[in-house]
Amino acid sequence: MKWHNITAATRKSYSNDLERLFWSLGAISVTVADGSNNPIFEPGYGETPLWRSIHMTALFPDSLNVSKIGDELRDNNYDLVGHEILADRVWEREWLKYFRPTRFGNRLWICPSGMTVSVIDAVTMKLDPGLAFGTGSHSTTRLCLEWLSEASLREVSLLDFGCGSGVLSIAASLLGADDVMAIDNDPQAIVATQRNAKKNNVSVISTLLSDKPVGQYDIVVANILSEPLIDLSMQLKRAVSLGGILVLSGIMDSQLPEVLAAYSSFKLCDTRTHNRWVLLHFQNLDGGV
Repeated sequence: MKWHNITAATRKSYSNDLERLFWSLGAISVTVADGSNNPIFEPGYGETPLWRSIHMTALFPDSLNVSKIGDELRDNNYDLVGHEILADRVWEREWLKYFRPTRFGNRLWICPSGMTVSVIDAVTMKLDPGLAFGTGSHSTTRLCLEWLSEASLREVSLLDFGCGSGVLSIAASLLGADDVMAIDNDPQAIVATQRNAKKNNVSVISTLLSDKPVGQYDIVVANILSEPLIDLSMQLKRAVSLGGILVLSGIMDSQLPEVLAAYSSFKLCDTRTHNRWVLLHFQNLDGGV
């Protein structure tokens, strides 16, 4: 069976209309990209892309009349910019072409199913794309994984605040953390974390933020974004035990002053950067919040 990838161009203000048209014509998937080759992020479901111009690509089965789809796009004043014919394949494994074992720091590796790492003393996390997907490829997660791989985690308690797919909490457990808690406000993130923890044979307690008091931990890691880091600063600082460590990521370098001000009662021990993203390592020396 063949498949057809059809790409049309539109302005930001008409992107929702184009997506609805693609679905009505029988698309089985729709993705968006920056039309001026200046990508930021692919927007989440229901969000408006930040780009001025958009290239939207829809995947259609060969059973549909592709010529009619092109005519419908032109009749609705959309520019057809690409048509690619794809041979059938095992789509569930297509991502393996782009995802290979990746090292973070000296010893931590993330490895997809069916692959192995033949490195002495390697700590390997098994992780595939899926629900609440996150593999460490983004700069913010990479910075956290590298920090964890270098930290002394034996017999420490750790809170992964905003756990997503559980990458950081599972990595911490594999690296020796004794008591790991993962929390998030998204139920799908909790499901993903539980599945990934089971796949890696580690014990990670995961729960919705609304269901459990945060408590106090030796290390708190929060890989979210600057605005919630600032808004939640009191809660995050209270979660760090006296003498404990707070690691914040998801901060653009332009947002650094505001975040530093929100956590000025903690001692700043280290700052790391990658592609204009910043990780901050604090210590709670006097219990102040």
